[in-house]
Amino acid sequence: MRLRMEKDIKFMAKKKSSKIKKKVKAEKKPESKELVHRTRIRVIGVGGGGGSIVSEIARNLKRVDFVVANTDAKALKEASKYTKILQFGQETTGGLGCGMNAKIGQKAAKDDKAKIAKLFRGIDLCLLVSSLGGGTGSGAAPEFAKIGREAGAMVFGIFTLPFKFEGGKKSYLAKNSLKKLIQSLNAVSIIPNENIFKIIDKKTPLKEAFSTINRRLSENLRGLVEMIYLPGLINIDFADVRTILDGRGKLTYLNSAESQGPNRVDEVLKELLKSPLNEYNIEGAEKILFNITSSQNIGMKEVEQVSKTISDFNRRAKIIFGVSQDNDYKDKIRISLLAVGCGREDRPKAGSPKAKKPQPLPQREKPKKKHKPKARPKKKTKKPSLNKKSASTSVLTEAPSEEEPDRVLTRRNALDLRKAVEEVEEEMEAKEKKWEIPAFLRRKAKNNEQASK
Repeated sequence: MRLRMEKDIKFMAKKKSSKIKKKVKAEKKPESKELVHRTRIRVIGVGGGGGSIVSEIARNLKRVDFVVANTDAKALKEASKYTKILQFGQETTGGLGCGMNAKIGQKAAKDDKAKIAKLFRGIDLCLLVSSLGGGTGSGAAPEFAKIGREAGAMVFGIFTLPFKFEGGKKSYLAKNSLKKLIQSLNAVSIIPNENIFKIIDKKTPLKEAFSTINRRLSENLRGLVEMIYLPGLINIDFADVRTILDGRGKLTYLNSAESQGPNRVDEVLKELLKSPLNEYNIEGAEKILFNITSSQNIGMKEVEQVSKTISDFNRRAKIIFGVSQDNDYKDKIRISLLAVGCGREDRPKAGSPKAKKPQPLPQREKPKKKHKPKARPKKKTKKPSLNKKSASTSVLTEAPSEEEPDRVLTRRNALDLRKAVEEVEEEMEAKEKKWEIPAFLRRKAKNNEQASK
């Protein structure tokens, strides 16, 4: 009996110890999961234009959540099945659009702030896409950006500007909306719709033309997503992206390019650094992030050439780069580039002659008007001779400045004016005599010559 009791006790003790170990392991597992943070990226299209862009991009991109947000219930029905739908501002618009009224779009977003805030919960990076110039996009997009920033997400805005033929009203709404957006965005990329004519033929159908822009945007976003998610030989993660995007309202250049063949590096760099959709390049960029993807045959010289070419745009820039190897690329090479802090403002400062020429012109005109009236009251006798000989525009402009001191003198003393007039008359008579003397001498010389003959 004692032996059985001892065996039972040992058996029960083993069971308890095994249960305790299992509990410890179960407690440790969630701790390891918490240490590995999965970056969450969400693309939100605001308004009709932004929704159509996101709907087309969603078909080609993975690992990213897509949301189409609009006040127009009819437009939301046309959204892609790969996207989630958010209708806001129903009380304000009654399920219709904003009718190119940005104030209505802004009010619609403010009224449903709590609903919009849910889109940004747990999101690390939000890509806000909209076609500015309409009521919903121009009015609601700034509110979306503000709510996203308050939620703690990094917000990168990608916006298109209206065509010139759409009128000045749309252009005004777009520019006004951009000013508000910059205050809440970490980074912003601007694509004027007018630049579409650089990459398509004028006979291209409208729907196909917009699809061309959407495909390019899709490729650029794919490059950014791959930088964050895919491991590499020299790895880039979201911490690097956060470092580059940290800031407020910085103009950003995002582009991806691919090439193959013996001159693949030269060709890919040309396409990478000159995007036809943007009106600016990476010149003056403060922070640069790029990733090179190729097969295992990529050489050190190729990596050096790419890095040197990009860094030459600004040697003081903070640069982070990565290298990924994919055997499916074979002889291809792909580069994805994200440059922050570049833009139009750096170009005129870099030393363009157009900015320097207009500055000295007003400086030259002002001293002429100031110095000439001071020196000319002493040379009053030369006025009639100048007026007789020439009638240039410079003399006409100088004439009023010369009359000002005379008016001041007449007001002070009439006697001084009479003396001045008499002096002028005497000087004129003396000049006339001087002008006539050479004529007399010539006549005498002619008479003497005739007499001698």
